[in-house]
Amino acid sequence: MRALTPAVERGLVGLLLAFLGVNALVVARTDTPTVDEFVYLPAGHYHLVTGDLTFDPTNPPLLKMVMALPLLAMDVRADLDPRWRDNRTGWGPWVYGTRFMEMNRRRYLDAFFAARTTTIVIAVATGALLWWWTRSAATPSAALAALFLWCTQPTVIAHGALATLDMGATALVFAAFFALARLAATAERSWAAIAGALFGLGVAGKGVTLIFAPLAPLLLAAGWGGWDRARLLAFADGLVVLALAAWIALLTVYRFSGFPLPAPVLEGIRFQVNASSVGEFPAFLNGQWSQTGWWYYFLEALAVKTPLPTLMVVVAGFATAVRRRARADLWFVVPPLLLLYVLSLHFGKNYGVRYLLPALPFFFVVAGRGVEAMLHDRRATVVVGALALWQLAACVTTAPYHLAYFNELAGSADHHRRLLLDSNLDWGQDLGRLQTWLAARGADRVALAYFGHVDPGLYGLEWTLPPAAPAPGRYVVSANYLAGYPYAITYAGERMIGVRRGQWSWLDRLAPTALIGRSLLVFDVGADAARRLAAAESAR
Repeated sequence: MRALTPAVERGLVGLLLAFLGVNALVVARTDTPTVDEFVYLPAGHYHLVTGDLTFDPTNPPLLKMVMALPLLAMDVRADLDPRWRDNRTGWGPWVYGTRFMEMNRRRYLDAFFAARTTTIVIAVATGALLWWWTRSAATPSAALAALFLWCTQPTVIAHGALATLDMGATALVFAAFFALARLAATAERSWAAIAGALFGLGVAGKGVTLIFAPLAPLLLAAGWGGWDRARLLAFADGLVVLALAAWIALLTVYRFSGFPLPAPVLEGIRFQVNASSVGEFPAFLNGQWSQTGWWYYFLEALAVKTPLPTLMVVVAGFATAVRRRARADLWFVVPPLLLLYVLSLHFGKNYGVRYLLPALPFFFVVAGRGVEAMLHDRRATVVVGALALWQLAACVTTAPYHLAYFNELAGSADHHRRLLLDSNLDWGQDLGRLQTWLAARGADRVALAYFGHVDPGLYGLEWTLPPAAPAPGRYVVSANYLAGYPYAITYAGERMIGVRRGQWSWLDRLAPTALIGRSLLVFDVGADAARRLAAAESAR
């Protein structure tokens, strides 16, 4: 393959990063604030304006505060009355999120768009680092291939456009391993401090970082260039600096509020360990519900939520790594496999492929090496070109519904909801699209069972709940509720409404008349159909 000039290479890098940024901006503007965003952004704003980091310790505060920074320049208010943070029911963060929404209705959607732009910057920066590290470890073609996969990946675009923790955690973990690899190559103490600080900030951003912590000394040892006395001392010194930097960075985020670790850190770890073993909310896979999930959940999610060209070149990359048997490949092979192993066998929260997001940059470096190997064969170059066009088409044709992307293995769009739910498909993102759909039909009233927390009134909608028993009418129901998800509706004024398991599943016995976005289904139920369904229900 003919070598690219530096100017052309830089132009392609800029074009790919711009593609990612523009697509993410469209998602950020059009998707309704999702279930986790509804909690994270108000909590981050509260942390910033009060300095109190004890509220909602189930997830650490750093990334929440980063996303909330733009709100400090906006007319956004926080209600500091402690009754809105009462968590005795377990819904305290959602209660506070609802109060935040009520106090800031005029600027609410703008506030979320502003917060989402911080995640977009992080996603683009992670792509730049991915390209840089791959280029230093392989060839320009491998680096461009890795970046191309990152920038055209529906999961990356979707979660790189939301005010959630997954993209920030991915960036911090990947950057920490980059710094660790530089430490192994140079034995410079500064890289130990940088790597440690990034790991510490990662722990202060999302608990998933702790999964990778045991790998730090192991990969560092595997990449260490010699074990004479001087190098051994340098290795020990690097580990000490690494650990101290991580600890100090973590304590700095929590303003040195506890020793040896702040109380919210310990409380968050206890919560996540318990939730990972017994589950937090029910998980869904292939038409079944489970409280603790399935060992193959993330494997299947990866298989149907990733474009097939990506899967092919990742497999090719791992085959290349097996043939090479180079220790340098361990930096990219081991971290994602460890994450996949832990999530599959030791983690009960099976809520979405997004939990695998920290694995993707490593997978794409491996895939870049696979593409590099393929390009040595002129015939395989045609295959690489075809796969690239297929990948690009998959990304473009799913826009702006990247969150709900499924590949060809998942079958038709209506079959997707039979495979995976929650943040894979229905995370409350399509409420604004419902308003557009109704407005095009001259309506603003709807019987709605919407899986999310944003008040439909923000979009000018008047709503009632669909009946729990068959009755004539037009109903709009989230895919999660059709499948029987027991949850809670928090946008019904002063009270919370519990949703029973299967409350609106009677509608799933009918064919939907429309699909709004990818998660809201419309049912037009006539009198005859209602009578048939009622008779079938009574006969059960």
